[in-house]
Amino acid sequence: MRRVSAHFLRPGFKALVAFMVTGLILPLVFSQLRFRSNKERDAWDRRSTYRKFIEKEGIPVHGGYVADLNAIELKPWKRKGGNGAYVFLEGMGEIADAWVVEVEPGKQTLPQRHLYEEQILVLSGEGETRVWQNKKDAPKITGHWRKGSWFAVPLNAWHEHVNTGNTPARLAAVTTAPIVMDIFHDPNFIFGSDHNFMGRFTGENNYYDPENARHYPYDETHGALTITNLERNTYMAPTFLGTQGVGERDRHFILGDNAMISHIEEMEPGTYQRGHRHGPASVIVELYGTGYTLMWPQSAGVQPFASGNGDKVMRADWREGVMVVPPVQWYHQHFPSGSTRARWVRIGGRIGNTLYPVAGGQLSESDRDTVNYREEDPKIREIFEEEVRKNGATLRMPPREELLEMEREAERLREGRWKNEEPGER
Repeated sequence: MRRVSAHFLRPGFKALVAFMVTGLILPLVFSQLRFRSNKERDAWDRRSTYRKFIEKEGIPVHGGYVADLNAIELKPWKRKGGNGAYVFLEGMGEIADAWVVEVEPGKQTLPQRHLYEEQILVLSGEGETRVWQNKKDAPKITGHWRKGSWFAVPLNAWHEHVNTGNTPARLAAVTTAPIVMDIFHDPNFIFGSDHNFMGRFTGENNYYDPENARHYPYDETHGALTITNLERNTYMAPTFLGTQGVGERDRHFILGDNAMISHIEEMEPGTYQRGHRHGPASVIVELYGTGYTLMWPQSAGVQPFASGNGDKVMRADWREGVMVVPPVQWYHQHFPSGSTRARWVRIGGRIGNTLYPVAGGQLSESDRDTVNYREEDPKIREIFEEEVRKNGATLRMPPREELLEMEREAERLREGRWKNEEPGER
């Protein structure tokens, strides 16, 4: 039996079919639809659920590319208690946000629970956080913190932060509230669910005991990793050989069984890492050290100065408590230009880590995300060397030819780790 396709239909018959479909059948179908005015569609409020939510919170919302968390304006926060502000920088990409709250001595925040992940860095002061399950007479589990402590709140567990010191306590958090709110678009559900996530928190008394942390070592195929709920002191936590370039060390963390990516990173003075770019919500907060970050859009090219696009390069100077979030897929590099090491912490942000991969976590990533030293704009190093001299520091970057040989050797190792340094605690 021969199959007949439209290719074999006579031209006159095809014209008749087209007339019947477009002239008779489609008008009949559309006549059954009751269209509304497009003026109604044009009048829709196109702000996201999260945007509308934070606008009703009655506290400042700080935008831009950089924020000094120790200096931003705070106002009374009715829902949480204390004085607070949101930080919603350009590079967060509607995936993550940050907030800052300051609690006076002897005071505490109001009890909260929510269906988004949250990691908290203590900027100043000392105190404790109490967490408990969604059930009657659930005991409150206490974790103690001070400046430099870093911890997670269990998903949807009740919690409150108490200032037990004699000076104001300032806390900064990164959360996944934007993406969660925009999926459910129902804040009452986000803050009102009674579900206990037993796989994350069972009410155990030692939830915040750092001695229960699981540590995995550095080797040539893995970075150092710690799985815990509380890191007591990010300023002193050991770091290990990293992957981004000369003098770089890091240590990755999974806090509170979160899916967010987190790490502590440290750079030797007088060195700098390779340029790179990636997806949204790489939220870093400077802990100590003198230096700066350069950022520029992809449209400016891998070598922005040589391409005549130097005016598109942005600079963010470091100081303790400064938050930097590179815009999505912008190239950026970090430069410790002082005489001491520089350290920062990435407190959450983009979701999907080695323990809890997320299917959509790589959607905004790229197969080309690193600017190798051999591809680097010469002006980048010139600026750095001038900054080092101006600060009276010592340049520790190898000469260019030696540096390129080190890079080639590193590429022979998996993930490009630098063979010229020995791993170990510092």
